[in-house]
Parts: sequence; C-alpha cells; structure tokens
Amino acid sequence: MTIVVPWRRARALAPLLVLLPVLTVLDRPVMIDDTLFLKAAAQILRDPARPYDFTVNWYGWSELFWEVFKNPPGLSYWLAAAQALGVTGEVGLHLVLLPFAIAAVLGGLRLGRRFVGTAEWTTAAWAASPAFVVAAASLMADVPALALSLWGLALWIEGVDRKDSRRRRLGALLAGLAVILKYTSVLAVAVLAAYVLVGRARGRRRGLGDLWVASLPSFAWGLLTLGTTGRVHMMDALVVGGGGFDPNPGWFGHRAIAILTFVAGTGIATVVLAALAARGRTALVHAGSAVAIGVGAAVLTPWIWPVRALRPGSVAFVGLLAAAGAFVLLRAFADAWLDRDSRFLAVWAALHVVYLWLWSWTIAGRFVLPLLVPVTFLLARALARERPGRAPAVFATAAALALAAAFLLVRADSFAGEVYRRAVPALAAQARQEGRRAWFVGSWGFQHYAEAARLERIDTNRVTARGGDLIFQPYYAANAELPPAVVGRLRQVGDVRAPAPLLDLHTMNLNVGAGYHSSAFGPVPYFRAHVPAEGIKVWLVGGS
Repeated sequence: MTIVVPWRRARALAPLLVLLPVLTVLDRPVMIDDTLFLKAAAQILRDPARPYDFTVNWYGWSELFWEVFKNPPGLSYWLAAAQALGVTGEVGLHLVLLPFAIAAVLGGLRLGRRFVGTAEWTTAAWAASPAFVVAAASLMADVPALALSLWGLALWIEGVDRKDSRRRRLGALLAGLAVILKYTSVLAVAVLAAYVLVGRARGRRRGLGDLWVASLPSFAWGLLTLGTTGRVHMMDALVVGGGGFDPNPGWFGHRAIAILTFVAGTGIATVVLAALAARGRTALVHAGSAVAIGVGAAVLTPWIWPVRALRPGSVAFVGLLAAAGAFVLLRAFADAWLDRDSRFLAVWAALHVVYLWLWSWTIAGRFVLPLLVPVTFLLARALARERPGRAPAVFATAAALALAAAFLLVRADSFAGEVYRRAVPALAAQARQEGRRAWFVGSWGFQHYAEAARLERIDTNRVTARGGDLIFQPYYAANAELPPAVVGRLRQVGDVRAPAPLLDLHTMNLNVGAGYHSSAFGPVPYFRAHVPAEGIKVWLVGGS
C-alpha cells in the first residue's frame, strides 16, 4: 500500500510535465500584447484607481489607453503587485504567472475526473498543445483566465451534483473573477448555466440562482470605471476593430477557415485522438466531409488573405490543416446527444465556436485554447467507447507529439522578441554616441524595448523629426508604417537582419502567412520559410 498510493499521486501530477517547455523559456522576451499588460501595470503603480488613465502611442498616434486596450485590468493588477514587491525582469514576471499555468492544469485534471476515465492523459493531451504552452509562456491573460474558468466550472459542477450551495457560489465567483482577467471569459459563466440547463435533470435547476455571485467582480470593476471616468470599460470594449459590431470585410470566411486551421495546428493532440477514435461508416462520412471542407478552404484562401501572405505550399497547408480541424470538430460533436454529459460538453464547445466565428476580432492560438478543453473531453469519451483498451497508449502518443511541437513553437515564437531585446538597446546607444536623436515605429515587444531604451515613437499626426534624426523600423511588428510626412526625406543607412528562426518556423510574419497570434497575418498559425526571423531597418531623415 505504501508503494501504490504515492504512485497514483505521482500519476495524477503527470500532466504538469507539459510545463517543461515553459520552464525552458522563463527568460522569454516581452512579446505581442505583453507590452500593453505591462503598461497598465505601470499605471496601476502610479494610480491604482485609474489603471487606464494615460495616453499611449500604439497605432502610430497618441490616444487614451482606454481606447486601445480591450482587456480588463485583473492581470495587470497582479503584475503590479509583483513589481511592488520587487519582482523585475522577464524571468521574475514569468515566474509570478507560472502558478496560473499550474492551476489551469490541475483544474482541467479535476474536471477530467468528472467526465472521462483517463483524466490524467486527457489533461496532458490538451495541456501539451502549442495553444496552451505558448500562451503559458506569455505575460497575457489567457492562461490565468482559463485557470479560474476551469476551477470555477469544477466547483460549480460539484456544487450542483452534491446540492452544495457553497461550492456553487465559490465556483461562480471564480468564473466571475476570470471575466476581469479577460472579458471573453463571460463564456465561462454561460458554461455554468449550461451545465444546469443541459447537463442536469429539471429537479436540480434551482442552483441557477447562485450565478448572481459571478457578476460581483465585473460589477465592482464597472463601478470603479464609472466613478473615475464616467464610462464603463467593459461596455466600450464591445467595439473592437475587426470583430463584434465592427467586423472586417470577409470575416465570415476568414474566421471559418482560421478556426479550423488553428484547431488542428495548435491543438495537435486532438487530431491524433480524432483519427483513432473514428471507426465505421460514420468515420468515412466525417473524413469525406472534412476533405471537402479542406479543399473549399484552400480554394477560398487566395480570395481572403493578401497575396504577399501566401508562399508556395501555403494554400496546400491551409487545406490540410482545415481538413484536419474539420475532422476534429465533426468527430467531437458526433456523439453529442448520447447522454446529458455529452450534451453539456458539446454545448460548452459550441459556445466557443460560435464566439470565435461570429464575434472575435481575429483567430489566434490562445483564442482557441478554451475550445480545446471540451473538444478533448468529447474525443476522450469517444475513444473510450471505440478503443477502450488502447486509450492510455493513444493519449500518451498524442501528448508526446503535441509537446514536441509545442517545444519547437514556443522557442521559434520567442526568436523575434530576442532580436528586439538585443538589437534595440545597441542601436539606441550608437545613436546617442553619434549625437543623433532616434525615433521608432512599430508596436508589440519592439515598442517595449524601444521605450526601455529611451526612444520615442513618432506620432503620425504630429511629426517632429528633423534632418539628421534616425528612425528604427522593424520588419514584421504591427503598426510599423513610416509616417507619410517624412517618407520622401528618408534614406536607409542600416539594416539589422536576424537569421531564420528555429527550423525556419515562423509564427507571426505577414510575408509568409504565419499568424499564430492573429489570423490577420496569415491563415495558418505557423509556416516554414527560410527568411529572417525579424530585422530592423535604420532610416536617416534628410533635410526639409
């Protein structure tokens, strides 16, 4: 007995092994929207009651941070608290977010024990996915919000099943706290209601009344912003360029294709599970339908994404991933009506699909992450029915493949940020030695390191650059257009070019159609091309 019990406990913690790739990149540079969360944290240290009461130049002109940042401040308060306690540097900041990644895995494990018989392997399958690992290596709110959402759902379900109002209310509170980490976590609150309405008999639906607790965190945040600014940020965030009430042209086909390619490309384990859980005539129908969808996606892609984003092989890769993603979803939803639990899991997954397709401003690896959890549960249940004796081996294989891909992708994704961290301070120092004033364009992590090097971003509405000044422009970072007012006076005097990333894998490069963090950059989350991972052009401003 003294041997068996510790082994069982060790096996229960096995899914935490998927965090090993995250531990290898704790020194990961500030990337993508990490910069915005850190800006909000810095403001909180100055004025905790007004986290968004300052201006920022993110798109090329100065405007209120309130208008730029479409996320709640929960994570930034956490980062600010850590910084107030003396935490500095990339390693320290990533370490203070590591508990959320651990909590997400443990929350998924707890839910897995409720819905599947192979909870450890099922959890390892979705947590080993690049969608989870890359998000867990960032300073953004996706994994912290997922952690609170999963724990909230687990406790809510236990409270409903056991008629325990305290668990229900605690679960609702955690789901509500997830909303002030990431507004789209309001879906997590909807999932709580779905469990009662879809997954339980009518006699157990009285627990719905406890959902009011979930509104408390958002209500408090709304009161704070209303009292300090006269506006409610959560309401203003509903209007985001490209999604919701302001969709991009072609959004219907764009998001439909990207959902499929990102489910397959960032949820690699689900493809393996779907393939091995499929048997019989129904599997052939699903496979045929998926192939047809993949062909359709490949045909439509050149009409939706710009030509510069499509390299040789891009369209075929879109078709392959879209077919795989379609097969995953078709297989996951195939047995949705077998029992109440299956219906609930299907509704949980469907809520996320509908949000991504009809509302989200873009598709990203971290955006499909919450969808992968219920999809993996559905596939695990199908696998247990179709191949009960082989489930552990299948899950182990799927998790291993996903983890290997995640290890490569998280390192490849960090490459561009490393260029910023090393090159920008050196360029700024050289400009100062030459007695030149230096400016920059471009956002994301490039902006973080440029501002840390005391460079100023050019405002396209008020260009004050003079003859002899320098402008640093990244190759691929967003919002890096040069101001029209000075374009005619510029002469390129330098070019810092990085080598190609690991295995030529690009995750965020419009020129190769890789859009891991936004499908606006490409129809697939990653693509191979032997081009520089990133670079910085140096421009000299001539006389007027």
